[in-house]
Amino acid sequence: MLSPAPRILITRLSALGDTVLTLPVLCALRKAFPASQIGWVAEPAASKVLADRTDLNFLFTVEKGWLTNPTEINRLRRALSRHKFEIVLDVQGLTKSAVAGWLSGRKHQITFTRGQSRELAPNLAGVRVAPSSKYIAQRYLELLEPLGIENPTLEFQMPYDHVAHQTMASRSSVIAGGRYAVLNVGAGWFSKTWVPARFGEVAADLFMRYEMPSLLLWGSETEYQYAEQAAEAARSIAPHCVNILPKMSIAEMKETIRHASLLISGDTGPLHFGVALDTPTISLFGVTKAEYYSPCRGIHRTIQNVHQPLSSRQRRRAGNDAMQAIPTVDVLSQVDILLNMRHPKAA
Repeated sequence: MLSPAPRILITRLSALGDTVLTLPVLCALRKAFPASQIGWVAEPAASKVLADRTDLNFLFTVEKGWLTNPTEINRLRRALSRHKFEIVLDVQGLTKSAVAGWLSGRKHQITFTRGQSRELAPNLAGVRVAPSSKYIAQRYLELLEPLGIENPTLEFQMPYDHVAHQTMASRSSVIAGGRYAVLNVGAGWFSKTWVPARFGEVAADLFMRYEMPSLLLWGSETEYQYAEQAAEAARSIAPHCVNILPKMSIAEMKETIRHASLLISGDTGPLHFGVALDTPTISLFGVTKAEYYSPCRGIHRTIQNVHQPLSSRQRRRAGNDAMQAIPTVDVLSQVDILLNMRHPKAA
């Protein structure tokens, strides 16, 4: 039996995209228990996604690798225990997320059954849920069923950051002008990256046929090199069709994607921001299964021509052969579908 306002802790520590995909859990909890005290444990990068959430009462930030640092473990235990959380939702389902929940002194811990959760996570949870949904954001919501929350609405409620938007508009005349595409050239794993020259071909086509300039999004120095290669390919066809975005904060990236007419990306954080912000997206999949990580509906279109059934470790180390199996023409056909929809951003 739950109290009318249970104290609930979410443990989803890492990965920008997975943090975004967990936001519907927070939204559903707040709707079901408006008076509850809700906390979240996250590592620094993920914390930046959560920093402006008014529906979150407490945000506990732990350093990456904290589980091997006794000082950090004790600091987190003290911070959590004072709030007397009753329920932990271990969405990540790994040892680090499970131990973070256990340190809170909770009464109940919920995660997925073994296979969907790994390592020590299923051992530290008293309630284990066997998910039936395919799309990962819907799967996360199934963890709420033991709390009596069934079939909640999938919503992200990403707060608008006026300052971040104005900052980016002052740095880019393309953003200030309004109608543009964002092409995300990188990904956390090389196996998830598309061919930079093909991004360039798409940017040139968008400009020549739709008069839509493109902004190239990147994260690491390697990704910046991809952006330069894509820009060179694009400008060889249409000289003024593309610009490379500057280094941005999470908030600035969010607002740049929010105001875009189109986002094209592989399976990585910015793609999930686009979905959460209701920006028309074209997602490109290779080593990960599209049906799990892309909503594949309406203004969100997905391309996957080859899937390599590899383990998580193998996917991290694989080449991008499966992504190379996506030709430019397949992406352009989805561009035509989206930009001809009667959608306020794509019109």
